[in-house]
Amino acid sequence: NLLILNLWKMKKKSKIVQPKLSPVYDLLEGAVKVWWKNLLKFIKVYLWGILFALIPLVIGGALGYLMIKVSWFNNSLAVIPLALLIFCCFVLALYFIIRAYIGVFLLVKKDYVGNELEIFKETKKYFWSYIWLGVLTTIFVLLWTLLLIIPGIIFSVFYSFAVYAFFFEGLKGMAAIRRSVSLVKNYWWAVFGRFIVIAIALWIFTIIISIPVYFTDNKSIFFSFWNSIIQIINFLIGPISLIYFYQIYKDLVIIKK
Repeated sequence: NLLILNLWKMKKKSKIVQPKLSPVYDLLEGAVKVWWKNLLKFIKVYLWGILFALIPLVIGGALGYLMIKVSWFNNSLAVIPLALLIFCCFVLALYFIIRAYIGVFLLVKKDYVGNELEIFKETKKYFWSYIWLGVLTTIFVLLWTLLLIIPGIIFSVFYSFAVYAFFFEGLKGMAAIRRSVSLVKNYWWAVFGRFIVIAIALWIFTIIISIPVYFTDNKSIFFSFWNSIIQIINFLIGPISLIYFYQIYKDLVIIKK
């Protein structure tokens, strides 16, 4: 009787329907609508980062031009500190660009409300924790990839929501990574499938906007111009992926409560 009772409980448990993530179409449609509605706000956050990055970029570019054009530097030890200074300028520019990307997360976190400059200023306190989380995640994925490519793919999906746990739950480092793993657990295939769908959608979109390049001489002005347009478009649509994954993250948080 006890055996029958246990089997009945197991059968009853197996019939429990596991909650599902939102359908792919709903996720894509929702992400595009939210992105379009708040596009100007995303652009303003980006522009503040670009504006601050322009200062070290211009200085670094001018110093680089000076080092190339002034023959005195070719045979002088002064080229070493000058090269280091140029490198520091470009690192500083990258710092502001990364902060602009952090600003997009904060804009989403604040439900698209607030002054864009103030949001950009707020990114400063998140910077080093964000970088450390990125370094940790990259190291772990690389270590898994050293075993085989498949484990690398598997755990990159498991770790994919660490950055969302960082921004939306205030978790840092390993705590954010563990949270991501717990969210994806039992939903790996569902998450992976949704990753593949948006990757294919963005790939197709990129091919479509790149069609003019295929019929243009790669040495022409139009080729360079259109490639620049493609980069700008890809930069502007970046928040769509962020919003798309944020919706998946919210689904998982609700399910795992």
